[in-house]
Amino acid sequence: MFDPAEQGFHRAALPALCQRALQHLPGWRERAAGAERDRRLSRTSFGELFAGGWLDLLSPRAPATGTGHWPTLVESARIAARACSSTGWMLALVGGHGCIARRLPAACQDRLYTAGPQQLFASASSGADSQLSWEAGGLRVNGRWRFSSGIEDATWLMLNAPCANHPQAMHTPRFLLLVAAQEVEILDSWDSCGMAATGSHDVLAHQLLVPHDRVFALHEVFAPRPSAAGTDYIDRLPLVPYLTTSIVGPLLGCAEGAYAAYVAALAGSPLAGDPRVAEQAAHCAAQLYSAGLLYDSLVSRLHDAGVHDRALDERQLLLLKRDRAYLARQCVQAVQRLVERLGASSLVAGNLLQRHWRDIQAMAAHRDLVWNDAMLACGNAILCPAEAARPA
Repeated sequence: MFDPAEQGFHRAALPALCQRALQHLPGWRERAAGAERDRRLSRTSFGELFAGGWLDLLSPRAPATGTGHWPTLVESARIAARACSSTGWMLALVGGHGCIARRLPAACQDRLYTAGPQQLFASASSGADSQLSWEAGGLRVNGRWRFSSGIEDATWLMLNAPCANHPQAMHTPRFLLLVAAQEVEILDSWDSCGMAATGSHDVLAHQLLVPHDRVFALHEVFAPRPSAAGTDYIDRLPLVPYLTTSIVGPLLGCAEGAYAAYVAALAGSPLAGDPRVAEQAAHCAAQLYSAGLLYDSLVSRLHDAGVHDRALDERQLLLLKRDRAYLARQCVQAVQRLVERLGASSLVAGNLLQRHWRDIQAMAAHRDLVWNDAMLACGNAILCPAEAARPA
């Protein structure tokens, strides 16, 4: 019988932290329904994520490992999402923001961690009414910023946008700003059916002045830094591939959790003897096993490149994006097949499989998993290599 745990932990992940995550699954599963209802994780869950070391894995002040450990973060998020997708999301994406803080000057890090080592960095996306304006004392921030996962429990908020009147605007497409979370207004806007417990509300900045020592050129922060101090590759290589690939952990874990809920629901029921149900169970098991191998490949490609201090080239980045989108498509299809087979009797909010179904659709809609964008870019590189090679 297929069991997600049979594939084991990723070879580069710390077994002790992954095993600890497995031990926390019953508690995370028990609190998942309440977290979805409340549209945020409980204080208990956040306390466990910090106490267990997971939210500090990429922190510049990481007490858990003393250095960053990206594969452990992704693998722990995969495990957590089997019980609660929003918990896995907080680990992989919100916890992953620590690797941005790692790249900031020491004086800025000191400011961020003045109140202690347990800092949570949320982010938010700019929109049509998000505004930055340069002034002598800093950048003036105004307007609405969207989808700030974990903002109700965050201590800092990372924003980025263009600033047309900045003296360096010609050389800096976007600026990264560090804002204390208490300085923005949290709007009660997150009413998504899926991933409800991430609390991904919009925030409103009211003519907030961010001093220049908390403003950075975004492309410089994310760029390769071969001479960076520290022992971890997350400090030296281009950061975007690691940040955008972290999502595969909670995505696959959510699908694995759905499969486990499906098997548990059918145990001892008359449907268990239906050959059509047996075929669906086997098909889904095979699909998730295949997705697990692709997941392992994605994490391994980035980890192996990291330990050899080798940035991925353009072709490798296209394949990375293609395979992330393909993994998402396979996970969504697997869970959809299970939902369809259980039928109308399972269409209740409290059904575990239904919650995983809601969550995986929301995750698969993330911009780093868009099917058409990834496949078209890769297909053009295959069919029209000369055009794909031209500089943008």
